[in-house]
Amino acid sequence: MTELAPQDADMFWRAQYSATDQFALYCFAAERDCAAAEILSALRARADRLPRLHLRVAPARHDLAFPRWCAAPVVDAQFRHHPGPRSWDDCRAAVAGLLTDRLDATAHTWRLHLVGPVEGVPRAAGLAWVVVLQVSHALADGRGVADLARALLGPEPVDEPPSPAGPPPGLLAVVGGAVAAPARVAAGMALGIGAWRRSAVDSAASDAAEPGSPATAATVLNRVAGDRRRIDVVVADASALRIDGATVTVSVLARLAEVLGRNLGIDDTTSAVELTVGREPSSDRQRQGRNNFHNAGIRLHPELARAQRVRAIDAQIRAARERDQTAGRRLERRAAAATPAVLRALAVRLTPTDVAPAAVVGATVVSSVHRGPADLTLAGGAVLFTAGFPALSAAHAMTIGVHAIGGVVAVSITTDPDAVDADCLVPLLAAALDG
Repeated sequence: MTELAPQDADMFWRAQYSATDQFALYCFAAERDCAAAEILSALRARADRLPRLHLRVAPARHDLAFPRWCAAPVVDAQFRHHPGPRSWDDCRAAVAGLLTDRLDATAHTWRLHLVGPVEGVPRAAGLAWVVVLQVSHALADGRGVADLARALLGPEPVDEPPSPAGPPPGLLAVVGGAVAAPARVAAGMALGIGAWRRSAVDSAASDAAEPGSPATAATVLNRVAGDRRRIDVVVADASALRIDGATVTVSVLARLAEVLGRNLGIDDTTSAVELTVGREPSSDRQRQGRNNFHNAGIRLHPELARAQRVRAIDAQIRAARERDQTAGRRLERRAAAATPAVLRALAVRLTPTDVAPAAVVGATVVSSVHRGPADLTLAGGAVLFTAGFPALSAAHAMTIGVHAIGGVVAVSITTDPDAVDADCLVPLLAAALDG
């Protein structure tokens, strides 16, 4: 089917009111004298052969039906060069300036930026090229963006099957959506009642691990993000980050606990983050959609010793995955998916984007993705590291990205400079990651 899955449609509607595009940064060694035009031409030729990059979103009139995927040719305007040479600080400032320059997914769902050549890049012996793939969240989640980047920059050409694309939703689709709305509401209510009943059973058989972090009072980081952005990136070896054999994600969270709790005045008992947790692929790809994740509140426990903290954080992440797969949670997702398009779009429009919440699940959002082996190249230069910058919002003026390729990890900090003193925070986080 060419219809967007409900969760993908949500992402499309949200992008109309706030900056939700994803930005995947890849840094490459500049091994030979190569003009930016030559690099962009090669990337353009590769993009021409990737059906996933030939899509746009066509909304239905008055949102009475779900949007559809339609074909969109790759055009030169999707490839932008930001010339150098420039310093790494200048490069980061340029990328930060892109984060609020939103895509119009009704025209194109992605854009590629080439920055450089750049001097002083971490892990680079000389000059480097920086590629930033900007992707509409409707097209892909974090893992999907990594797959798209690999298709563009990987060592082997990718032979993809055609992506779903069809005509825009016309009058028949709009009428059909309106006629089906009452039945969808009834189905959603029935599934919702079933989810409510089942959730009581699931709660009674709660997991042995610590329950999910409840909402707590907003912290100094929970402010409405303005229009300006700052990004900082700390690069490290995965082997150096791991604590007692824990995953990189858990180890970074354990180190982050020491920064948030001790230096930002966040109470130890409520210090928590909102962690993006990916779901395993489902056999029902259309209902699952291109965005397949959920957010979980994770307590950081800065009052515990590192080894104990690592075990506590790991147990919570495992428990969050288990809770998400209970019968009650699955029924909740089915109930939400049954909601008519017009009501889902209305819910997005009514969500405030300019009011900070009084309570939050986490002081900051953390997104962690491993982007595969370090076999990507650009103009003969090997990939050095990759980073990502989760979007700021009305609830979070700072977000954290943890992105790995091969054995190299980049921890990125995205902030609103009017709300967060990154000059103070970043050195503290760098020291915690190094210690």
